Amino acid sequence: MPVTSSLRSQRLSSLDHDTAHQYVAFRLRLAWFMLPIKSIYRVLPLDKHIPQLTLSGSNVPILDLGKILFGKVQSANFPRLTVNGAVVASKPSLLVVRGQSHLTDTEGLVGILSNSQPALQKITDNQMVPLPPTYSQQWKVDFINLMTLPSQDRPSLFMIDSDRLISSIPQCK
Repeated sequence: MPVTSSLRSQRLSSLDHDTAHQYVAFRLRLAWFMLPIKSIYRVLPLDKHIPQLTLSGSNVPILDLGKILFGKVQSANFPRLTVNGAVVASKPSLLVVRGQSHLTDTEGLVGILSNSQPALQKITDNQMVPLPPTYSQQWKVDFINLMTLPSQDRPSLFMIDSDRLISSIPQCK
Protein backbone atom coordinates (compact mmCIF):
# COMPACT_ATOMS: atom_id res chain seq x y z
CA MET A 1 0.00 0.00 0.00
CA PRO A 2 2.71 2.57 0.72
CA VAL A 3 4.17 2.06 -2.75
CA THR A 4 0.93 2.95 -4.54
CA SER A 5 0.25 5.93 -2.30
CA SER A 6 3.72 7.34 -2.94
CA LEU A 7 3.25 6.85 -6.69
CA ARG A 8 -0.11 8.56 -6.46
CA SER A 9 1.36 11.50 -4.54
CA GLN A 10 4.15 11.80 -7.13
CA ARG A 11 1.59 11.81 -9.92
CA LEU A 12 -0.55 14.40 -8.15
CA SER A 13 2.45 16.60 -7.37
CA SER A 14 3.42 16.59 -11.04
CA LEU A 15 -0.09 17.77 -11.92
CA ASP A 16 0.21 20.76 -9.58
CA HIS A 17 2.89 22.32 -11.79
CA ASP A 18 0.64 22.27 -14.84
CA THR A 19 -2.48 23.76 -13.26
CA ALA A 20 -4.03 26.44 -15.39
CA HIS A 21 -4.91 29.85 -14.00
CA GLN A 22 -7.47 32.17 -15.51
CA TYR A 23 -6.34 35.45 -17.02
CA VAL A 24 -8.12 38.25 -18.81
CA ALA A 25 -6.46 39.02 -22.15
CA PHE A 26 -6.93 42.34 -23.92
CA ARG A 27 -5.28 44.31 -26.72
CA LEU A 28 -3.36 47.54 -26.28
CA ARG A 29 -2.63 48.91 -29.76
CA LEU A 30 -0.27 46.34 -31.37
CA ALA A 31 0.10 43.71 -28.65
CA TRP A 32 -1.96 41.57 -26.30
CA PHE A 33 -1.65 41.80 -22.54
CA MET A 34 -3.12 39.86 -19.65
CA LEU A 35 -4.02 40.25 -16.00
CA PRO A 36 -5.01 37.62 -13.44
CA ILE A 37 -8.78 37.44 -13.23
CA LYS A 38 -8.55 38.14 -9.48
CA SER A 39 -7.22 41.64 -10.20
CA ILE A 40 -10.16 42.67 -12.41
CA TYR A 41 -12.64 44.78 -10.44
CA ARG A 42 -14.98 45.62 -13.31
CA VAL A 43 -15.10 45.74 -17.13
CA LEU A 44 -17.02 48.52 -18.85
CA PRO A 45 -17.73 48.56 -22.60
CA LEU A 46 -16.95 51.93 -24.19
CA ASP A 47 -19.22 53.47 -26.78
CA LYS A 48 -18.40 57.08 -27.57
CA HIS A 49 -16.73 58.58 -24.52
CA ILE A 50 -14.55 57.57 -21.59
CA PRO A 51 -16.46 57.88 -18.32
CA GLN A 52 -15.05 59.53 -15.22
CA LEU A 53 -14.91 56.90 -12.49
CA THR A 54 -15.33 57.64 -8.81
CA LEU A 55 -15.40 55.11 -6.01
CA SER A 56 -15.86 55.96 -2.34
CA GLY A 57 -15.65 59.66 -3.20
CA SER A 58 -12.27 59.53 -4.93
CA ASN A 59 -11.44 59.55 -8.64
CA VAL A 60 -10.08 56.40 -10.24
CA PRO A 61 -7.18 57.27 -12.59
CA ILE A 62 -7.59 56.03 -16.16
CA LEU A 63 -4.49 55.10 -18.16
CA ASP A 64 -4.00 54.69 -21.88
CA LEU A 65 -1.24 52.08 -21.52
CA GLY A 66 -1.25 51.54 -25.28
CA LYS A 67 -0.21 55.14 -25.81
CA ILE A 68 2.37 54.94 -23.00
CA LEU A 69 3.93 51.77 -24.42
CA PHE A 70 3.61 52.34 -28.17
CA GLY A 71 2.89 56.04 -28.77
CA LYS A 72 0.86 56.79 -31.88
CA VAL A 73 0.35 53.72 -34.05
CA GLN A 74 -0.73 54.10 -37.67
CA SER A 75 -0.92 50.44 -38.68
CA ALA A 76 -4.08 48.43 -38.14
CA ASN A 77 -2.15 45.19 -38.67
CA PHE A 78 -2.17 43.52 -35.28
CA PRO A 79 -2.17 39.88 -34.17
CA ARG A 80 -5.58 38.35 -33.58
CA LEU A 81 -6.58 36.40 -30.49
CA THR A 82 -8.83 33.38 -30.98
CA VAL A 83 -10.91 31.90 -28.17
CA ASN A 84 -12.72 28.62 -28.89
CA GLY A 85 -12.40 29.24 -32.62
CA ALA A 86 -13.80 32.80 -32.54
CA VAL A 87 -11.72 35.93 -33.08
CA VAL A 88 -11.95 38.40 -30.18
CA ALA A 89 -13.78 41.55 -31.30
CA SER A 90 -12.00 44.90 -31.53
CA LYS A 91 -14.49 46.83 -29.40
CA PRO A 92 -12.94 49.23 -26.90
CA SER A 93 -13.46 48.65 -23.21
CA LEU A 94 -12.29 49.94 -19.86
CA LEU A 95 -10.82 47.47 -17.40
CA VAL A 96 -10.91 48.61 -13.79
CA VAL A 97 -7.99 46.87 -12.13
CA ARG A 98 -7.05 46.47 -8.49
CA GLY A 99 -3.78 45.36 -7.02
CA GLN A 100 -3.48 41.90 -5.53
CA SER A 101 -2.85 43.50 -2.14
CA HIS A 102 -6.15 45.45 -2.44
CA LEU A 103 -8.56 42.58 -3.12
CA THR A 104 -10.97 43.46 -0.31
CA ASP A 105 -11.24 47.25 -0.59
CA THR A 106 -11.85 49.86 -3.27
CA GLU A 107 -8.49 51.61 -2.87
CA GLY A 108 -5.70 50.94 -5.30
CA LEU A 109 -7.90 50.95 -8.41
CA VAL A 110 -6.85 52.07 -11.87
CA GLY A 111 -8.69 52.04 -15.20
CA ILE A 112 -6.94 50.67 -18.29
CA LEU A 113 -8.23 51.55 -21.75
CA SER A 114 -8.31 48.50 -24.02
CA ASN A 115 -8.67 48.26 -27.80
CA SER A 116 -10.61 45.00 -27.59
CA GLN A 117 -13.16 43.15 -25.59
CA PRO A 118 -11.49 41.20 -22.79
CA ALA A 119 -11.22 37.44 -23.26
CA LEU A 120 -10.68 34.73 -20.66
CA GLN A 121 -7.60 32.59 -21.16
CA LYS A 122 -6.41 29.57 -19.20
CA ILE A 123 -2.64 29.57 -19.01
CA THR A 124 -0.35 27.23 -17.11
CA ASP A 125 2.73 28.43 -15.27
CA ASN A 126 5.01 26.51 -17.64
CA GLN A 127 3.63 28.52 -20.59
CA MET A 128 5.07 31.73 -19.14
CA VAL A 129 8.62 32.89 -19.68
CA PRO A 130 10.54 35.92 -18.39
CA LEU A 131 10.28 39.02 -20.53
CA PRO A 132 13.28 39.21 -22.88
CA PRO A 133 15.58 42.25 -22.41
CA THR A 134 14.66 43.64 -25.82
CA TYR A 135 11.09 44.29 -24.63
CA SER A 136 12.07 45.69 -21.25
CA GLN A 137 14.55 48.09 -22.89
CA GLN A 138 11.98 49.19 -25.46
CA TRP A 139 9.07 49.74 -23.06
CA LYS A 140 11.00 51.03 -20.01
CA VAL A 141 8.38 49.81 -17.55
CA ASP A 142 8.78 47.52 -14.58
CA PHE A 143 5.18 46.28 -14.35
CA ILE A 144 5.57 43.77 -17.22
CA ASN A 145 7.96 40.93 -16.42
CA LEU A 146 6.44 37.75 -17.90
CA MET A 147 5.01 36.70 -21.24
CA THR A 148 3.64 33.67 -23.06
CA LEU A 149 5.17 32.41 -26.25
CA PRO A 150 2.93 32.62 -29.33
CA SER A 151 0.97 29.56 -30.39
CA GLN A 152 -1.14 28.71 -33.41
CA ASP A 153 -4.30 30.35 -32.02
CA ARG A 154 -2.81 32.86 -29.59
CA PRO A 155 -0.22 35.61 -30.02
CA SER A 156 2.22 36.41 -27.23
CA LEU A 157 0.47 37.69 -24.12
CA PHE A 158 2.37 40.08 -21.85
CA MET A 159 1.62 39.81 -18.12
CA ILE A 160 0.89 43.07 -16.29
CA ASP A 161 1.72 43.02 -12.58
CA SER A 162 -1.19 45.03 -11.17
CA ASP A 163 0.58 45.85 -7.88
CA ARG A 164 3.59 47.31 -9.70
CA LEU A 165 1.36 49.19 -12.14
CA ILE A 166 -0.69 50.75 -9.35
CA SER A 167 2.39 51.63 -7.27
CA SER A 168 3.84 53.48 -10.28
CA ILE A 169 0.86 55.88 -10.33
CA PRO A 170 1.06 58.61 -7.64
CA GLN A 171 -2.74 58.91 -7.18
CA CYS A 172 -3.10 55.18 -6.35
CA LYS A 173 -0.56 54.94 -3.54
